[in-house]
Amino acid sequence: HTTTAMTNTLNDILNKLLVPDNAVIQEGTKELGEALKTPGVVGELCKVMGTSSDPQVRQYAAVILRKRLGKARHWTKLEADVKNGIKEGVLQALIREPESSVRNAIAQFVGVIARHELQAGNWPALLQFIQQMVQSQNVQERQLGVYVVSVVSGVAGDQLMPHLRHLLHLFSTTLDDTTSPAAFHTIQALTNFAPLVDQDNMTEFQAVLPKVLEAIKALLTRDEDQAAEAMELFDVLAECEVALLVPHLRPVIQLCLDISGNSSLGDTVRVKAITFLGYITRLKKKYILKNKLVVPLVSVMFGVACSETEDDSCLGFLGGDEGEGGSPMHAAAQTLDACALHLPPDKLLPCLMGHVEPALKSGNPHQVKGAYLALAMVAEGCADTLRNKHLHPLLQCICHGITNENQLVRNSALFALGQFAEHLQPDISKYHAELLPVLFDYLTQTCVVVGSGGSDPPGVDRMFYALEVFCENLESELLPHLPALMERLFAVLAARTSVHMKELAISAIGATANAAKEHMSPYFQQIVEMLKGYLTVDQSEETMTLQVQSIDTLGQLARCMGVENFTVYAPDCVTLGLGLMERKDDPDVRKTCYLLFASLASVMKADMAPHLPKIMERMMLSLRSTDGVVTHFKDDETGLPTTIEGLSESEEEEDGEVDLLGNEDGDDEDVAGYSVENAFLEEKEDTCVALRELSLHCGDAFLPYMDKSGEEVYKMLNYPSEDVRQAAVGAMAQFVISLAKSSAPEAAEGFKKWIQVFIPKLSELIRTDEERSVVMACLEAYAEVLKEVGARVLVPQGHLEAITNCVKDVMQKKDYVSGYDR
Repeated sequence: HTTTAMTNTLNDILNKLLVPDNAVIQEGTKELGEALKTPGVVGELCKVMGTSSDPQVRQYAAVILRKRLGKARHWTKLEADVKNGIKEGVLQALIREPESSVRNAIAQFVGVIARHELQAGNWPALLQFIQQMVQSQNVQERQLGVYVVSVVSGVAGDQLMPHLRHLLHLFSTTLDDTTSPAAFHTIQALTNFAPLVDQDNMTEFQAVLPKVLEAIKALLTRDEDQAAEAMELFDVLAECEVALLVPHLRPVIQLCLDISGNSSLGDTVRVKAITFLGYITRLKKKYILKNKLVVPLVSVMFGVACSETEDDSCLGFLGGDEGEGGSPMHAAAQTLDACALHLPPDKLLPCLMGHVEPALKSGNPHQVKGAYLALAMVAEGCADTLRNKHLHPLLQCICHGITNENQLVRNSALFALGQFAEHLQPDISKYHAELLPVLFDYLTQTCVVVGSGGSDPPGVDRMFYALEVFCENLESELLPHLPALMERLFAVLAARTSVHMKELAISAIGATANAAKEHMSPYFQQIVEMLKGYLTVDQSEETMTLQVQSIDTLGQLARCMGVENFTVYAPDCVTLGLGLMERKDDPDVRKTCYLLFASLASVMKADMAPHLPKIMERMMLSLRSTDGVVTHFKDDETGLPTTIEGLSESEEEEDGEVDLLGNEDGDDEDVAGYSVENAFLEEKEDTCVALRELSLHCGDAFLPYMDKSGEEVYKMLNYPSEDVRQAAVGAMAQFVISLAKSSAPEAAEGFKKWIQVFIPKLSELIRTDEERSVVMACLEAYAEVLKEVGARVLVPQGHLEAITNCVKDVMQKKDYVSGYDR
């Protein structure tokens, strides 16, 4: 009678948590907390999970059990007969459960018990259950068996490894069952096992891959989303154990090519296939070349680039909004970029140009768009060949495209010009007399259209981007064009143009200053008058970007116009930046102010000293901050209220503070991963960049902050973002150089400390970092420190060997980046 009452009570409590009323939910949460302290509550929750008439209550009970017993200490406290009862009951509940969401929650619970019990051989019934179900002639039972394996392998894959060979034998049969979800769940299980496969199981694992390919082909006709998820197996194999994939790589690539080029399929599965092709090109370039896959790969990607889209996504991408890479065209562009970076230009370009030239002559806007897009994406990887053999005719062709009446053609041509301007310097700047007038005319037309009430054309971002890149690379050669350019930029700021177009114009003024330097002096007063409103008045959310961009441009003017032209304005600019940071708690404002301070330091030098305490305090907080970290949860409990998370907070029990659900170590298995919002990533990156500049320009005034800065920036050398790591390498190199050049006594001790830390760390990063930009930054840091400091770098034992061995490793392609495809 007592247990029945408790079961009913738990039912009532869980029902309260499902009511859309906060007061009732809070009451239910408190009652559940008390109930979880009651002896025997686990058994009663199991009964609720198996017998409640409400599917959500059953699901909730399974989730609470999984969270409660997910930690070993809670499971081991249970008596043996209770454990056995749970293990027996949960399998029966799984068989009886009709609702898929509840079955999923129960299967997850099975997984955590398996993690505790299988390794010690304490749950043979689970293995018998799986074998019986998977081999059953009943379709539903067979499907359930494979589903349980897919879930348990994701939670307790290690514990199932001793049985993998037998499971692979069973999978050979279930992969044939493509009319039910059994084949899909089999592939999910294989994906979970893939990182764990060793030499003993490799042959058997490879043997099922042909059937995986057939199963995915069948899924394409039945459920494209499942097909896309199943293709995750290829990504995992390529990343963790590419040797498993190699014997079947040709048919895998062919399947991905077929999917990529099939416009009748949905975007999700096509993007998955296209992305894999880019990844495998990066990883196995020799295989691609040896098996003559360059031609089919380029042909399919070019076809996707030329595809006609039903929406404006292609215009957004070409206009500067690169989005999340959700369209096949965007994915194909990235894969062409990978081809250019990792395949020899003499193998790639003839094939690509064979598609580009007829497309440009076709007159079909989509074909022309695809040609410009393809050229744009190979500009970086094939830069030398394009500069030496194709530059002038391609530029003439692009200029022709910019003046085309078709918006799609114009935007794609502008995109190509921007990419060429970035990657084909300095050669492309020789043609400035032909190119800049075309851009100026486009800017004038755009200003007229927008000023008379029209909206920004999608290509305006790419036009300004190309303009900025030219400005920054032309330097003194820009001077003949300076009056015409400034006239147009002032016109944009004065006209009734959009906030976004004004932002682009303000940015372009900064880029122009970088090239024209002291020749910007005649325009300075007019620039300041135009920016003053954005700098001194708090902005709305809509115009906030103008304030941020104005600060950035002011910093560029400070750096470019020279000490004699800017000294009088510098102290007021520091005060302006500090005031903005106090009034606006925003990562974009902070990072831009930090870069402003760095620019002002180039003018004020040691006179920055009175301002450094406030500046440095805020910059250290930016480096330590975890703001912007987003936790991504697994979606197996979609639709349940979130109050279950509230139970993970400590409450009093007899033995002190404990976590009711057992999550005392903070390791939440429901967390799928973490990400950081871009603004906060950029804040950390620009903080490192600014610290480097402050250390360079402020001299001994920066010494009191050197050690703390070194400690915080050193931590950033292991930060997940490659841009942050790269900036941190540059900052640490400058810290060491500044310490070496200072005559202050404390600087000598600081140099001795940090050089012994920094040189070995660079060696580690060169050998292990996966990003070429970081490895290149490390090599440049070695060169810079050796050049600026000299023989003192090599005094500590092992430094000479560390540096020379790294150089040898890179030359012999033994570093991580170069060694992808040895």
